Amino acid sequence: MKYTVFFLFFIIVLGNVFSLGKKEKTNSPEISLVTGVETVDTGSSGSRPDAAGEDTKKIIGRIQIYGNEPHTFVGIVGGDGTEYAVYSPSHEGELRRLQGHLIEFTVVFLEEPQGYGSLFLKGGTVTPVSWEIIQ
Repeated sequence: MKYTVFFLFFIIVLGNVFSLGKKEKTNSPEISLVTGVETVDTGSSGSRPDAAGEDTKKIIGRIQIYGNEPHTFVGIVGGDGTEYAVYSPSHEGELRRLQGHLIEFTVVFLEEPQGYGSLFLKGGTVTPVSWEIIQ
């Protein structure tokens, strides 16, 4: 009786040691994205970000919503896979509606992380100044 129980236990454990499922592909985007971050010379236009002398940059990427309700936050995923936290509570609702589009953002990189998303996304914290839908 002892050998039968041991044998059944061994068969059950042995069956679970080896995976029988398909391997999931990781880090392979469904659509290839255009990459690029470039510095833009905006001059002295008098807008809030430029008035402080901060540099604006262009990021081409997509909006992605992270987290679970009620702790969701908006991020930008650049073409190279870098994830940027967005700190702009006033624009968050509008940016959520743009999820799934390829967008060219003009952003200001903040020196210190701000907002909930900056705890998780390591590409930096940005404030979007303007954006244009490419696709």
